[in-house]
Amino acid sequence: MGQVVVQTYLSYPQLFLFAYDRQVPGAEGGNEQQWDALRDRLQIHPEANQPGDRDYLFRNPDGQGFYLRYGMGDTQSLMVALMPHSDETCDITLLSRFRQTLDVSANLGKTWLILGYVNSRSDSAHFQAAHAAYQGFYPSQSVPAFHPSKLLNCSLFEVRESPQTWKNTDPKIEAIMICVCPSKSALKRVADLYSEWLWLFLHRHQIGSAYRNSQLIQTALEKQGISRTGAILPELPELMPSSPGMLQNLSNLQSQWSQNLLILAQHRAGVAGLETQRHGLSTHLREYEKRLQRIQEQLKDEIATSDLKVWVEFKDYIAPQYQAELEQQWRELKMGLQGREQSLQDIETMLNRAQKEEGDRRLENAIAAAAIGVSTTTASTISLTQAISQLSPPESPGKFTPTQMGLNYGLVFFGSIFLGMLFAGVSWIGLNRWRSPR
Repeated sequence: MGQVVVQTYLSYPQLFLFAYDRQVPGAEGGNEQQWDALRDRLQIHPEANQPGDRDYLFRNPDGQGFYLRYGMGDTQSLMVALMPHSDETCDITLLSRFRQTLDVSANLGKTWLILGYVNSRSDSAHFQAAHAAYQGFYPSQSVPAFHPSKLLNCSLFEVRESPQTWKNTDPKIEAIMICVCPSKSALKRVADLYSEWLWLFLHRHQIGSAYRNSQLIQTALEKQGISRTGAILPELPELMPSSPGMLQNLSNLQSQWSQNLLILAQHRAGVAGLETQRHGLSTHLREYEKRLQRIQEQLKDEIATSDLKVWVEFKDYIAPQYQAELEQQWRELKMGLQGREQSLQDIETMLNRAQKEEGDRRLENAIAAAAIGVSTTTASTISLTQAISQLSPPESPGKFTPTQMGLNYGLVFFGSIFLGMLFAGVSWIGLNRWRSPR
């Protein structure tokens, strides 16, 4: 007896594209123009450009299918299904041609779903068919590891994103899933779930986007010299005084404090950014769980044939791993921010105290200089009065006129004032130099 040849090519291959694009405020054109161009290539009525929940059928030389655009908050989603005109076994290069026809950009990411069937229930035959389908989809790439699961007795394979891919900031991230069914009827039942996938894949891409954005924030903070510990600049401890009453390098400390205020603003912005991504990731993970639960409820009568393992693992293990990492980054950065704020508050308190001490010192110097000036004025007045009396005694008290008296004592008065101000100024300068911070 001859060996039975197992079919390894997909019959009636179908390609689903799920693309997600977040609206960028102030941006014009962009990816939506590519989506419009795809609509025109598929010869679909222009009204399909408006987001809604209606499917638009089309036919073109590459095949036939349907086109759907849907608005979800600030995100535009696109789903296009393309299949051959007949259900005969097709050459695997058809998948590559389909991909090129549907290839558009999407800043949140894309998920490609390949569907087809083989006349066999053998897991090995399904794996070989999935392997051949991936080669047809990416002819120039080696086949990566597949993660298998079951959906309505069909074999569902996922090319799982690695941690390195999650850290990739390139928005052209594509997820690949291949579903091989044992019959055409099973394929049709799987394809009818496309509206659920539209939402499930959206939340998955949103989770990935939140994590990647958090990595961008971390990288930007590191480039600005802001670490999670929130340590103040190295120069600041050296400028701190050895005791509260002896403040050194006051001007340098003020300069460094001003610079750290700018760093503090960047640190706060980083914490706020991570908080936004943290909230977004948690929100979409909850929505992902709800959507997956909805799919499981629809399949509850056939749960034995649908473990949905690849989607359950993402919910239970993969997404929580990145959520925990983002939470840790946010907590550490927030604690660092609190430490930086406290450090700068302590320095501000010390600067205020130093400025008060400086004001008090200048007031004391002014009082001391004024006292010296008053003393000098008094002493010089007495001395000059006695000197004038001895140098110019009047021949007769009766001949000593008021004019002469005014001139003599006017000279004494103004001369004393001048000497007092001179001594006060010299004392002010000397005291400020002698009692200034070093």
